[in-house]
Amino acid sequence: MLKYILCFSVCLFALAMPSFADLTQQDLNEIRKVIKEEIEKEITPIKTEIASVKREVVRVRGKLDRFGKNIIWFAAMFVVAGIIPQRIIAWRKRKVRLQEKKIQADLIAEAEKLKQQQTVNP
Repeated sequence: MLKYILCFSVCLFALAMPSFADLTQQDLNEIRKVIKEEIEKEITPIKTEIASVKREVVRVRGKLDRFGKNIIWFAAMFVVAGIIPQRIIAWRKRKVRLQEKKIQADLIAEAEKLKQQQTVNP
């Protein structure tokens, strides 16, 4: 049994012996080149997908910006449509109140004048 284990170990060692050889710089460069090509093959579709996602994000962001501007314009128009008529009505009411006060003051002054005339001319 020990013989078989020893024989098996020697055979494995003999098979693995070429792998202990040193790699040359050229071998390393070829390995790097192959790895780089494989990585590029895998990365290219991902880069394409990322570019399409970026375009989609830019498109959606543009739509959101336009939507936000539309909301702001809508709110501004709503405020203007609500405030301006109210201000006009309030201004007219104030004007009418001032006219009424002036008329009342004129009437009171006229009444006082008439009272004075009546008391002077009985």
